[in-house]
Amino acid sequence: MPTSTLTSDGLTVPKEVREALHHEEGDKLTWQVRGGKVEVTTDRPAFWRWEAFIKVGAGDVVEDVARARKLQGRI
Repeated sequence: MPTSTLTSDGLTVPKEVREALHHEEGDKLTWQVRGGKVEVTTDRPAFWRWEAFIKVGAGDVVEDVARARKLQGRI
């Protein structure tokens, strides 16, 4: 499990975590304390999760999105 050390300069997100979440320098993270745990989320738009999920094709974009949702069981 990756770990970090809190220093006077701040906190560094471990390389393994940045790579797994595709984070780069300048990305913003939101920290929320819930009881004794901390939740860290990204400020990226929700549609970022779909990057490279829907392949560009010759068809209509709206139809491609509807087809992808059906494949994922969302409709």
